[in-house]
Amino acid sequence: MEAKDRIIVALDVDSLDKAKSLVENLAPYVGCFKVGLELLTAVGAPKVVEFVHSLGGQVFYDGKFDDIPNTVGGAAKAVAGLNVKMFNVHASAGVKAMMAAVANKEQLLVLAVTVLTSLEENNAHLIFGGPSKAKVLQLARDAEIAGCDGIICSPQGLEFLGKQKELGSLLKVTPGVRPEWAAAGDQKRIMTPAEAIKAGATALVIGRPITKPPAEIGTSVDAAKKIAEEIATVLYKKGSEIMNEQEVLQVLGNVGAVIANSHIVYTSGKHGTAYINKDAVYPHTKETSDLCRAIAEQFANDSMEVVIAPAIGGVILSQWIAYHLSEITGREVFGVYAEKAESGDTFIIKRGYDKLVAGKNVLVVEDVLTTGGSAKKVVEASRALGGKIVGLGVLCNRGGITPQDVADPPKLFALVNVKLQARRMGRSGMSTLCQKRSDQHGCWQRQRISGSQESELNNKGLAAPDIKDKAAFFLKNLL
Repeated sequence: MEAKDRIIVALDVDSLDKAKSLVENLAPYVGCFKVGLELLTAVGAPKVVEFVHSLGGQVFYDGKFDDIPNTVGGAAKAVAGLNVKMFNVHASAGVKAMMAAVANKEQLLVLAVTVLTSLEENNAHLIFGGPSKAKVLQLARDAEIAGCDGIICSPQGLEFLGKQKELGSLLKVTPGVRPEWAAAGDQKRIMTPAEAIKAGATALVIGRPITKPPAEIGTSVDAAKKIAEEIATVLYKKGSEIMNEQEVLQVLGNVGAVIANSHIVYTSGKHGTAYINKDAVYPHTKETSDLCRAIAEQFANDSMEVVIAPAIGGVILSQWIAYHLSEITGREVFGVYAEKAESGDTFIIKRGYDKLVAGKNVLVVEDVLTTGGSAKKVVEASRALGGKIVGLGVLCNRGGITPQDVADPPKLFALVNVKLQARRMGRSGMSTLCQKRSDQHGCWQRQRISGSQESELNNKGLAAPDIKDKAAFFLKNLL
């Protein structure tokens, strides 16, 4: 799904005349049009849908069905006959009503409305008798049970719903999205388009920022293009597909690269509860290739000539990223590596690779940034040979590293930016759980071997049987 396909324009007008120019102009630049109660009531559903189709647009039928199961099922059957792309039903109508909608949807997508984004938190308490977060989670689980294709939720809902493994298959369509250059309007819980997609939204419902953009932005088409460009900055290619950061984390979780809910001692000596084990990714060549392709895409227009990484951990990355850059650009991009000097304080570039780096546009790559020390030394070693550093690309920036921390590459890009909580503790400062595990089994340790390579954690019998299940905990506690 490309960036433009994730934009759903809200046609909040009361006549076809007002809708005509919007649909005609925007159809090539957005995914579909949300037709709501105002236009459906004023004109009639069949006429509205036929009108949008005739102008090349697709329809999200925003009827928000909310009735007894038999009536909801009948309404869903009627909408299916209109050949729209998707329609919605209030999850509060109950599981049976949603099941009736699903049973009659034919090829359409059914989305369950959780809590309206226009509701302030105090009103949510009055209506639902509790916080909106708890109600959204309950309704989303009901939608999953009923077999709905997805849910409609606020941007803030994305963050905690993404932590629920059982809801991972649900599409998440999000209103309450406003670019920084647009007014908030009547939405109370909002994010920018990039923030929402990064948080896990599948598609965004956007009205006035596109249909009535500020004068300085230009036309509706200008606004739609600007929003699509913003969305594209947080999407990464995975083969022919495009991923957001949550989907990248899912790839890592699927191959057991996310370890969480454990006591870990990092090489820095700090203690923490989670770890991204990049070595678990590398045996899976397809996933490794997909992730490296996503990094390569970010530097495709930077005239890259050489990709270099610190040995040993980054060597696989340099090869794959160079391969994909060669494929994308149509010219050969070399993949090389730097080795740690015998003193251990610097990295050196030898084996003839120094001649490949000299005078060339260089991309430095690394798997995981914790302190950024190895990446910084490779940047410095490349520059010392006359290489022009164009950027630094990494799988995961877990240390909150900035360009200034790694010798100022012009561009620092990470597929995943996660600040893993870590702290120093003496034995007296250990938690009870930490002391118990240390006494009985020893902490999960990471050992330095050579260069920047670090071995996998030694599991002292403390891990869950299924490492994939830990991805859910990681998403829940660290994002």
